[in-house]
Amino acid sequence: MEEEEIIRRAAKLINDRIKEYQENYAVRDKQDLLSMCVLHYATSSLKADMKGNIEDTEVTEKVYQLDYLLSEFFSKQ
Repeated sequence: MEEEEIIRRAAKLINDRIKEYQENYAVRDKQDLLSMCVLHYATSSLKADMKGNIEDTEVTEKVYQLDYLLSEFFSKQ
């Protein structure tokens, strides 16, 4: 049931994007419009993945720094 809702929402997003491309570009071939749509969402997905990786790296670095500081602190006592 939950997956069906996700699929419906995804289909609506795709249809809306196709309508937008039809209105803004001189492309009328459905296959070209679908290709443009797939490229858009693939690019968006990759950007989100890259952003997540950068944030994960920053968090990991801060955890290592904190671990170092705590290790230094407790080794002195």
